[in-house]
Amino acid sequence: MVLSSKMIPIRLSIVFATFFCCCFALECYTGFKYIRGQSVGSSKETCKSSSDYCYNATADVTQLNEISMAGCSTTRCFLSRNKCISQIVSGHKLKFCCCNTGDLCNSKLTNLTFFEKTKQRIKDILHIG
Repeated sequence: MVLSSKMIPIRLSIVFATFFCCCFALECYTGFKYIRGQSVGSSKETCKSSSDYCYNATADVTQLNEISMAGCSTTRCFLSRNKCISQIVSGHKLKFCCCNTGDLCNSKLTNLTFFEKTKQRIKDILHIG
């Protein structure tokens, strides 16, 4: 089978596009939790769209319950691209963060203040050691 000179650029474009999508897709932590203290984001997913962002949302419900969600989304992150939004709704603190700055940018540390991040890192080090 002889390829015409017009078919070669088309095939190269398809191969390049496939390589680009597979190798440069954003990877995010994903998951859901309802009990305070459980970790969310122990599993990962590769975002399907080039416009997707990683998101991490938390809502304090009660002293024992904190709802957290993480994953990939374009529509959820429409208003909070590469930033966090915090609100108090009916006395409950809600925090929603989105990022596309790198793979797994929506880690458990995403929604924490500098002090909380430092405290969590110390806990992690002491738990491992």
